[in-house]
Amino acid sequence: MDVKPKLVIFDCDGVLVDSEIIVSTAEAAEITRAGHRISVEEAVKQFAGVPASEMYRIIEARLGVPLPADLSTRIDSRVRELYLTDLAEIAGARATIRKLKVPCCVASSSEPNRLGLALAKTELLDLFYPHVFSTVLVRNGKPAPDIFLYAAEKMGVPPAHCVVVEDSVAGVTAAIAAGMTPLGFVGGSHCSPLHTESLQEAGAKRIFSRFEDLDAILEELAAGSVDAAEMAAEPDGLASVIA
Repeated sequence: MDVKPKLVIFDCDGVLVDSEIIVSTAEAAEITRAGHRISVEEAVKQFAGVPASEMYRIIEARLGVPLPADLSTRIDSRVRELYLTDLAEIAGARATIRKLKVPCCVASSSEPNRLGLALAKTELLDLFYPHVFSTVLVRNGKPAPDIFLYAAEKMGVPPAHCVVVEDSVAGVTAAIAAGMTPLGFVGGSHCSPLHTESLQEAGAKRIFSRFEDLDAILEELAAGSVDAAEMAAEPDGLASVIA
């Protein structure tokens, strides 16, 4: 398989920053408080990588009644508090990205304020600015391909030459729909062996858990040396935002 990567598109939550467990904890607490009991594990499985608007639509359909008008505000406030105290960069992210030989950008389901805070708090923003794209810039969020196609267009790279690093089924599905090569990252604290299986089933071409392995994977893709068996291997070991 000869991909010749010319752009790496990173999801943010659970890929660059270890935030999925934080966000899911806040969502589970407030959604349960609103009348739909859900655990942190269920929130991760069902809503990781899914835009908040879609999550609220799904929950309202299950409840059969509108959610509280301030639910989004309550979740966001709780997430921001936890970000300021608990949020950290995924181990090895900054060092690896600084050495990448191909351009990169961020395409996230997070809203601009939360996305900007996450990257700034972990001191990753300077690696990508101004190439940081929020799903609010497009019509449909993941698992639709819109945000990845938007990012590729803005970066001037054809989808076939884009590699997407994602930790969610919604993100992998969106990358495939965009005609891009998805890699599944399972190095976040929210990931379990079942997470690996879900990403494989969704179509991730390679699963990895250490950022330090990314450069070698990209080189293998460029050389066409990643065969089908290897792709299924187990894991190894703000201008645009505000627009």
